[in-house]
Amino acid sequence: MQGFLNAIGSPLRSFLKVSLLPPLNIIWILIVGMIFKASLGWLAWIALILLYLLSVAPVANLLARGLEIYPPVDMDACKKADALVLLGGGRPGNSPELEGYQPTPLSLERIRYTALLNRECDVPILVTGGGERPESEMMVRVLKNDYDVDVTWTESESMTTWQNAINSKKMLGKELSTVVLITHAWHMPRSVLSFKKAGFNVIPAPTAFTWKENSWQKLSYWVPRVRNLRVSELALHEYLGLTWYWLTSR
Repeated sequence: MQGFLNAIGSPLRSFLKVSLLPPLNIIWILIVGMIFKASLGWLAWIALILLYLLSVAPVANLLARGLEIYPPVDMDACKKADALVLLGGGRPGNSPELEGYQPTPLSLERIRYTALLNRECDVPILVTGGGERPESEMMVRVLKNDYDVDVTWTESESMTTWQNAINSKKMLGKELSTVVLITHAWHMPRSVLSFKKAGFNVIPAPTAFTWKENSWQKLSYWVPRVRNLRVSELALHEYLGLTWYWLTSR
């Protein structure tokens, strides 16, 4: 299966991945239902039901809760680690009110938490994330300019979480094997799997937890909102990634 995905090329792989996630997967279901209305018209109702469910807080929170399994980091364990590893959170974008390209909101949440842990634990930082405009370079700049925090290692070739892990191991070597891994709580399970497989002793440091207790009790929680659809999309992306890891024995 890995060979098949390599053969079809990166753009098509990205399109296939997006097609399996909301809202595009819902649109595909709706289109099929409309084209084959006589026999599959009921699919249009399925699409609308899925759109509603993924856009309400109880469903979005339930999906997130299945991923946010790691508690906040133990500070005593953090102080004994060899490095803090900060994972990038998406392709940087241009901000007209600021000079140059800037990290995404997801990256900024991780950056802020990394600066806090650096002050509390006094452990050197490795920042990892590549792309045409490397995420790591943007994050290093923000850490220095906004938080007065220096970065020891910068890894700018990785395009996936798995590559983050492999390239970080190459950079840190065998001697530095215990790392505090910093990413969003919903992204942590797949990140921990990747870094453990790469040979690290991982101390999870999740940030920006999304799920809330008892979100089904108020009627207002059942009103669909775009932000809930975004949480559902992020969660389903992680479940898709974990499924892929299982299929490829990572």
